[in-house]
Amino acid sequence: MAYQILPADETLLAEIETWLDIEEANYQRASEEWEEADYEGDAPVRGFRCNWDSAKKGWREGRPKIHCLIADGRAVGFLDGTDILEIDPDHRGHGYGRILADFMIQSAWEEGRSVVKIEIAPSSAEPFWKRMGFTLVEEREGYGGGTFAYKILPPTFTLGDGDRVGYAISFFSEK
Repeated sequence: MAYQILPADETLLAEIETWLDIEEANYQRASEEWEEADYEGDAPVRGFRCNWDSAKKGWREGRPKIHCLIADGRAVGFLDGTDILEIDPDHRGHGYGRILADFMIQSAWEEGRSVVKIEIAPSSAEPFWKRMGFTLVEEREGYGGGTFAYKILPPTFTLGDGDRVGYAISFFSEK
């Protein structure tokens, strides 16, 4: 699978906004049908168009970087810092989410972070984030009704050229 992850520019943002608008229109239509059916079945899942304007505004003001996943010459996903990760609905199920999530985790590690914290919304994305190694914090809901999760990043230490010696690590009980 050939792909690139590029920093956003105005052209890529416009391309992403096009598929976000389509996703939002589909959500609105499904939501109306769900209401007309007296809320039978699962509620439709909303994408991130509702947050897109604030993400773009932040990007234009130099806050979190937006990275775009390009496959076959098209923007098929985006990552807004560690706040929003979305894949074009027409391109889901092809591993693109994993690519962007791995990029997010690697970027956080390179920044020297020891933990990545996220809010998962919609809840249907929880299995994905569990597969990515995140631990759910069940007792704490996020602002949008999502679930918080975290992943501890492995520390790395550069050793000097000196002799290696044996060592032991012990832990004392609370008593």
